[in-house]
Amino acid sequence: MIFVKYIEALRNNIKRLKNVLIVYLIVLVVFDILIHLGKHGHYFVDNIPAFWTIFGIIGCFVLIKVAKGIAHAFLSKDEDFYG
Repeated sequence: MIFVKYIEALRNNIKRLKNVLIVYLIVLVVFDILIHLGKHGHYFVDNIPAFWTIFGIIGCFVLIKVAKGIAHAFLSKDEDFYG
């Protein structure tokens, strides 16, 4: 029951949750840039500040969009499917 109330609270404050998560992603990128200062990588992309953090964020969004597209293509039915 407590879990359900927690999810309801999150759904009621969805705008605040999105803002908190966006701030969290920005903080991750800033920390990655600060940690990267003065270090040299083995590969070219390792020398780009916050490359792997941004790569991970973009990859996550792409995976979500692809999964939603595949689910829509294979799982959705016509309106009169059951009729």
